[in-house]
Amino acid sequence: MSANNNIEKIEPVRKVTLLMEVVNAIADLMMRGVWRPGDMIPTEKELADRFGVGRSTIREAIKSLAVFGILEARPGEGSFVQQPDSDVLSGAFLWGLLLSERNIDELVDVRILIECECARLAAEKRNQTDLDILSELLEKMKKERNNKELLALDNQFHIEIARISQNALLKNISQTIQRMVGVWFLSAYDRSDTRVDALAEHTAIFSAIREGNAPVAMLAMGRHIEISGARLIEKMRTGS
Repeated sequence: MSANNNIEKIEPVRKVTLLMEVVNAIADLMMRGVWRPGDMIPTEKELADRFGVGRSTIREAIKSLAVFGILEARPGEGSFVQQPDSDVLSGAFLWGLLLSERNIDELVDVRILIECECARLAAEKRNQTDLDILSELLEKMKKERNNKELLALDNQFHIEIARISQNALLKNISQTIQRMVGVWFLSAYDRSDTRVDALAEHTAIFSAIREGNAPVAMLAMGRHIEISGARLIEKMRTGS
């Protein structure tokens, strides 16, 4: 298959935050329909020359976009545009879609600070209605097979815990975090073992909150967040 070269429509990027600039520039070309689903994009060398960056930056940008299902890298063939969910592309612009191990580590640190405290307070302040809501979300997660819907339930589970904490500021911060991480973790549910493990982690958090055991709730939440970060790093490194 020949590449959709439309190379003249690619503007050089500023040499600032290069990876983020390149990722956004590639996503913009797809948003504008310059490259359509099924098209093979230009080669690493062609993109590097046009954007005015090194091939390693192009390679990392393609890898980042592949993690989210926006591009598919086919060994020996090239990189092909996929049909992404509109939320994925809007999320790319929302947060730059700058995927790196350092950013993931920083995200894990922030989530631990905020969400472990939410879990602690939830264990202390939950009532039966709160527990019923969390239990229902877990049951829906067990049955859901659509990745996007499963991610929505996952996010809602975390937001509900923040609500149960009865701290409006923590709830608002948690909601922002969930919006930010949603685009990152959508592809994580591609693997069945991830689904099983993630459900077990959420169940452990719920059990500690139900028992009113604040220290264990914090530990369970922290463990879940750290494992989630590790999953994303593995996905980024291997593409699977």
